[in-house]
Amino acid sequence: MLLIERRLDARSTAEMTVDDLALLGTTLNSSETIKKYEFDNRPKRGGTIFGLVPMFLLYILMECRKTTYRGIVKNLSDHDCVCLGLTDRKGRPKRPSAATLNGFVNKKLVKISDIIGKETVSAVLRTSSKLIITIDSTPAEASRYNFDADFNPYYNVRMDKCHIIMVNGFPMFMVQSRGNDGDNPYAETLIRMLSGCDLGGKEIEIHLDGAYDAFLTFAVAYMVTGVIMRCNIRSYAVYSGVDDEKLRDEYAGMWKKKGFDPHRKNDVDFMLRFLFRNGKEELAGQYIRDRSMELDKKEERTTARFVCETMHRSMKRWIDFSIFRIRRATKLVRMRCRFLCVQLLSTLFREYLDTS
Repeated sequence: MLLIERRLDARSTAEMTVDDLALLGTTLNSSETIKKYEFDNRPKRGGTIFGLVPMFLLYILMECRKTTYRGIVKNLSDHDCVCLGLTDRKGRPKRPSAATLNGFVNKKLVKISDIIGKETVSAVLRTSSKLIITIDSTPAEASRYNFDADFNPYYNVRMDKCHIIMVNGFPMFMVQSRGNDGDNPYAETLIRMLSGCDLGGKEIEIHLDGAYDAFLTFAVAYMVTGVIMRCNIRSYAVYSGVDDEKLRDEYAGMWKKKGFDPHRKNDVDFMLRFLFRNGKEELAGQYIRDRSMELDKKEERTTARFVCETMHRSMKRWIDFSIFRIRRATKLVRMRCRFLCVQLLSTLFREYLDTS
């Protein structure tokens, strides 16, 4: 997938124009996933079908304008159709029905949304030499009459939660949960999703807030990224007392385990990974957390985490990132598609954290 070189300033409350959105056509047309899907699902002789890219752009426009399937089709102008590529063989505007667009989102796009998302993630990672990883959650507000959604006393609304991991302000992966679920239980899942990404040869930092101060989170972050996670650890926190000597003692006591190497008792990284694989995740996390606290004393705490709140606000300006007026049966599907829209819009607007 090729990312466009021309970037737009992040808009505030201005409506997304079709001309601006059409810039994403270059990125989508270069997607190998989309090309393969269209080839595998080409119409039979005499069949008429709308291209996947024009329909995808129409769906993104619908989410940007915060309207319905029927509303976006009804208000499409001839200029909109031409810009989006919704034309016949003679170049004349051709509008899909609301039912066609609905079926595209819930039956076609959902099948390849995760693959397109991963392809976009890979393209973004290729353009950055330094990766600053952040995790945070944001509310997906529901109607006050939606009794399937939890009432969260902190936000004072009924809601679901969207847990999102970002790199340099780009939303990589999302997990949706109940509105009163804690943040930290989803950190491990999100961090492990990075395992399938190419992070080699890049400078990496990972910054989380105090809600993720847990031994297992420190351990998993290190195993996946190879760096010590920085966290807003409370000022009165105490050390666990796991130093290099304690680590070596624990390692030496597991000499019967497969993979034990008596010549690597001074290789901290090897010992940490060995202990983690053999049921000592908490011990490894305690050691890493102590090292993180030492770094906090030596270095000034970074403000890199501001990008989470900034990006969450921007996401909700770009599209309606809530679960209002969404049927329970299609809620997860629709939010997955909306998250994909956010990922693609993030490649369209200028980055908040330039680390290239």
